[in-house]
Amino acid sequence: MIKMKFDDLLVGFVVSIVIFFNTISTTMLNKGFLHVGASSLLVVVALLLLRFFNKISIPYHYLILSAMLLMVAVMVYSKTDKLNFLVYSLLMVLLVNADRKVILKTYVFVAGTIVLTVFLLSLLKVVPNLQYSRGAVIRNSFGFIYPTDFAAHCFYLYVAISYLLKDRYIGLRSLSGVLLALFIMKFCDARMNAISLLVAVLLFLFFYFTKEKKLKLYHLLPYSVILFSTGMIYLTYHFSWSSPLYVQINQFITGRLALGKNAFNLYPLNWFGTRGVQFIGSGGSTESVLNYNYVDSSYVQMLFTYGIVPVALLVGIYVIVSKYEFKKGRYLFVAILSLIAINCMIEAFWFVPTYNIFMFTLFATEVVKKKPVNSLSYSEEIGGI
Repeated sequence: MIKMKFDDLLVGFVVSIVIFFNTISTTMLNKGFLHVGASSLLVVVALLLLRFFNKISIPYHYLILSAMLLMVAVMVYSKTDKLNFLVYSLLMVLLVNADRKVILKTYVFVAGTIVLTVFLLSLLKVVPNLQYSRGAVIRNSFGFIYPTDFAAHCFYLYVAISYLLKDRYIGLRSLSGVLLALFIMKFCDARMNAISLLVAVLLFLFFYFTKEKKLKLYHLLPYSVILFSTGMIYLTYHFSWSSPLYVQINQFITGRLALGKNAFNLYPLNWFGTRGVQFIGSGGSTESVLNYNYVDSSYVQMLFTYGIVPVALLVGIYVIVSKYEFKKGRYLFVAILSLIAINCMIEAFWFVPTYNIFMFTLFATEVVKKKPVNSLSYSEEIGGI
């Protein structure tokens, strides 16, 4: 019991610090002491090494995958001189056997508090509410650096909260999800995230009423990330203005194929990232950006910033964990991973903890707490592999 409490406290502390400063970095408050670099977060994440003094049971599969991921992360740092991938990889690896619900609850509390606070401060005009024009539509950022950042926070928070409350408040959660999607559509004009939210509502409704009963269709879910990542990369690489079909797809996803194709024309692809890659967006200012070239797709952007090997390895880990979770009967969790894989075709947050916290629970554990007659015991499994 003492070990369990220490582990939860340490995990909660480290995840809180990472989520706090990561989330702040996406707001208009990202100044002064609230701005913390990747090197500082690396030191904080390294505190999770203390967990291993409790003699955590670790299977050899995890050792192989974690060693590969950390070696690749070091290679990315040596090639690009950027620490982000190493910090995020270390966080993912050192959360092995941590209680998945502790991670999710910490994320919801910290990120949710910041998002709500910044939103209210923007309404009070304490924090700038950047407004971007798209034709006749005004897109509000509500204190964040860009409307899609605010919308993405809402999407991931909704999914995390709904997963934690998957057996309760289905009516209230469904109504909240629909209203939130409509709000994002009207005031942020973030269609992709609004659609993702509506799909999430339907997903949780479906699994609530089917009681996670196994269906044959679920066998395909663990491999969905392969389909969506390679599909997006293929469409982007082969995009052509001379193809009516490609132009229509590009228009539907608001220019993401064209911007991705521009990256293929501008930068070389390397195994472990490309030094000097810079994707310039409109975040943080409403002034016109002359050299706008921001690539929204996680898979395409990461090919250039981190390289081919890291993307392929993360996709592989995603599949391995999804298959493990499928075998354990956690079909909702696998479906959530698939939904996020779809969303990341058009959003750049697949491997960023302040958004896709589920990526950082892949090696974590589903802890089932039981209450016997006279005592409280913990039943847990090694998660993620």
